[in-house]
Amino acid sequence: MEVFERFVFNKGLLYPGAIKPDSVQLKNIKMLLHERDGFNMNRIRKIAKLHPNSIWDPEKADYGSLVDSIMLGFTYVTIDGWIDVSKLKISHALCKNAITKFTLNKSIERIIERLDALKNEIQRPILIIGSEPGDIQQFFDIINPKLAKFYDWYIAPSSSNEILSNSYIKIKGWCKSSQGVII
Repeated sequence: MEVFERFVFNKGLLYPGAIKPDSVQLKNIKMLLHERDGFNMNRIRKIAKLHPNSIWDPEKADYGSLVDSIMLGFTYVTIDGWIDVSKLKISHALCKNAITKFTLNKSIERIIERLDALKNEIQRPILIIGSEPGDIQQFFDIINPKLAKFYDWYIAPSSSNEILSNSYIKIKGWCKSSQGVII
């Protein structure tokens, strides 16, 4: 399992901490970068060159943002799991490292239904972003283990001290912030 430090990219800096993207303290650290700066091609290109193997999470995680982010240099880019299935299929065909994301601010049952509907349509990587402490555990308590095995999971809990007690899921990446990230 890989560990990713979680940051929000806003106004050219990484939060928490208002760290410059070229800071020495970020060298060789894998990150989940939530972009909240609006589309700025020069800033995105710069951060992609500095941290190409990080997961880029565009604010508007649609098909266009995915294509733009890959063209600007990111290897791993999220795409919203609620966009049209045809766009998701094209996105995954275009980018072998597209990661479909869901935020647990909607009904867990609806998200599980969506994952069931997508299981034969998209690639395996899924990012689950927690909204409240314990909601990720609740999600994995409810999901059918057979469905969970269809996917490789990236987990971004709402607080970094959360743990999961399920052994049937394949956690590919754990995305944490020692200071807590609010999106």
